[in-house]
Amino acid sequence: MNLYNFNLKILAMIMIPIAIIMLIFDNNEKLEIIMEEKVYKILTLDEWKTSKDKKFIFTELDNKDGFVHLSTAQQLMGTLHYYFKASETLILVEFKSTALGKNLIFEDPFPKTKRTGKFPHYYSKLNFDKISKYWQIKRGSFNLPEEVIAEIEN
Repeated sequence: MNLYNFNLKILAMIMIPIAIIMLIFDNNEKLEIIMEEKVYKILTLDEWKTSKDKKFIFTELDNKDGFVHLSTAQQLMGTLHYYFKASETLILVEFKSTALGKNLIFEDPFPKTKRTGKFPHYYSKLNFDKISKYWQIKRGSFNLPEEVIAEIEN
């Protein structure tokens, strides 16, 4: 019986480090997948005009919180619903996550809400040269561009 317990301890000493390495590798793979996605910023027309004048994305909320609030394609409908109910026309700006680099961090929602999941936050000045596309969207359930809807669906 002692030999049996000794063998289990040796087996555990071997398996636990392997499991930890597998978890680290798995998390790194998920990070790379996230970094290949696109992220989006929704701006009011006034915020868009201010941002164009400054040549970087600027909103009072982002300035107050110390980072640029972004959304994934899957989060856009919720962001529109919770934060832009009163808006008739908005600007939807697309960024490639890989172009944003290490300053793009996926974190819990801030401030805390009933929304779950990790939200993209950009911790630097988000210059206009990083924009890959943008669209003007209008109320009518906000008609998102077809290519964005396809990304949500897939």
